[in-house]
Amino acid sequence: MRARRYGSNVRGLAAGLIALVVLGPAAAAAQHHGGPFADPSSRGDGARWELGALIAVMSPQGHFSALIDEGFGAGFQATLGFPDVPAFRVRFDAGYLNYGSETLGVPVFAATDRIMTDIVTRNNIGYLGLGPEIRLPYGPIQPYVNGFVGLGYFFTVSSVERWELFESFDSGTTVNFDDVRAAYGLGGGLAIRLNRSGNPLMLRLEAQYRRHGRTEYLVPGSIVEDGLGRTSFTPIASDGDFMLFQVGVTVGL
Repeated sequence: MRARRYGSNVRGLAAGLIALVVLGPAAAAAQHHGGPFADPSSRGDGARWELGALIAVMSPQGHFSALIDEGFGAGFQATLGFPDVPAFRVRFDAGYLNYGSETLGVPVFAATDRIMTDIVTRNNIGYLGLGPEIRLPYGPIQPYVNGFVGLGYFFTVSSVERWELFESFDSGTTVNFDDVRAAYGLGGGLAIRLNRSGNPLMLRLEAQYRRHGRTEYLVPGSIVEDGLGRTSFTPIASDGDFMLFQVGVTVGL
């Protein structure tokens, strides 16, 4: 089952963020053109990239928090800066979170339970985001805020593990249920400079609120075996909103 419904409020926010991405550099350029302590990553010939990896912790919000505990994962981040507008960047985020798993021991062959294997079911969220980031580009500690629109992919997979008859991990994996939702939100944090070279190494500490609206998903215990080889599950529907806390390092190119 797959659901892909997008609200008008998401489209409105998307239009606003697109306008900010397009018009932001021009507006910022009219206000400031750098200073003696400006971040070298945002000056020079042409635009500059910052790429990095982060550890992520999810804190569910609202009704979502009554059904699951915290989730853990990792993310990738890329920002594109412009030499004439050091405070403005375009930012892209992608990441993966796991918010629960369960393991079921089953016999490999129906005729005997002497050879057992594990079926591991994992509940996951993949996320994407694109939008502007406004960052104070001076000094070793640089606060910033960002907004984004994107997607949240809620999916549950079951995998056969510890069975050498399978040639690869993917050959024993099944997607039990998934749902794709439009996402939007706001965040902020600190970028802490770790070096003084022309390729800045930045420690990132940030929090972000991700809004997904009404989402369908599974939790540990949602999949039920009847003992006769048949499986059933009942998706839960609620707002899939959460806070995302991330810490990691980015490097300027």
